[in-house]
Amino acid sequence: MSDKRHIVHFDLDCFFVACEVLRDSALQHRPVLIGGQAGRGVVASCSYEARAFGV
Repeated sequence: MSDKRHIVHFDLDCFFVACEVLRDSALQHRPVLIGGQAGRGVVASCSYEARAFGV
């Protein structure tokens, strides 16, 4: 057995937003935010258009 390990880091920028835009093309080029449960203020991902508003 080999003791070699590989550590891989994938930075999937706006991944969840990209998935939603694939599902609904009307969201393309619009501010989109993917969040958690209501009232918690958790942002999982947001589009660059949303970032322009300070998200």
